[in-house]
Amino acid sequence: MRRRLMGLLRQPLVQFVLIGAVIFAAWRLANPEAETAPTEIRVGASELKWLHDTWVGQFGHAPDAAEMASAVRGYVDEEMRYREGLALGLDADDTIVRRRLAQKYDFMLGAEAGDLIPTQAQLQDFLRTHSERYRLPAKTSFCQVWFGDQAAGLAAAQAALAALPPGMRASPDARLAGREGLPFARCYEAAVPVDVSRDFGVNFATVVDGRLPVGTWQGPVESGYGFHLVLVTAREAGPPATLANVRPQLEADWRAQAAVAAKARQEADLRRRYKVTVDEAALRRLVESSAR
Repeated sequence: MRRRLMGLLRQPLVQFVLIGAVIFAAWRLANPEAETAPTEIRVGASELKWLHDTWVGQFGHAPDAAEMASAVRGYVDEEMRYREGLALGLDADDTIVRRRLAQKYDFMLGAEAGDLIPTQAQLQDFLRTHSERYRLPAKTSFCQVWFGDQAAGLAAAQAALAALPPGMRASPDARLAGREGLPFARCYEAAVPVDVSRDFGVNFATVVDGRLPVGTWQGPVESGYGFHLVLVTAREAGPPATLANVRPQLEADWRAQAAVAAKARQEADLRRRYKVTVDEAALRRLVESSAR
């Protein structure tokens, strides 16, 4: 009997079957969840953590025992219906389901990139590559005189500029018959755009900080209050930002770029893995019929 058994073990087919059995047993041990029956729904630690965190995000407080039980019942009810729907093929040819799955796939890639933590060297390199984007705001020194709003304010500003003597066109002390009433200074020293925008509005700040020449009264320039004549006396370009100045925004932008890069890599990988065949003749017929 022993000799017969030893003879069987020498057979290649028997050896192949035994090796397969050992591999299958090892795989079962490494993947115990694979033993779950198709009709069994396991709510493990990861599912419970997800249900807990979802509840907190939705209701703003941690669920108690009854609320967790309710969340588990809802999860199980949904999972049962989801599996039955898949078994019936209800997901096939459903545009909404297809689109939702594709969106979740893209969201997953973005979330993975969002979890990345850039190194100091990566941030420094990113800042160096995009230095102009993070340059600190320019500072502008200027004087302004307000003439009112609507057509009357515009006409008054135009007339005052035309009547200004040549010798006073560069003087902050030029006498311009403007109106009183605005709670702002006549002259500003080294003002940054956010401060100018706060007082006079974005349009005024954009013109004053970048478009007006330095050294002569210009205008009319419109603000949220009407029309002004403006003399820019000095403009100082903003210095390049340092890592310490802009780190939070830099990290957010780095992650956003990493997400775009990850999506592009995944897109390229998908296109390598899938073979796409288009019925060009059918496509041509559709195009031709639509053009008629």
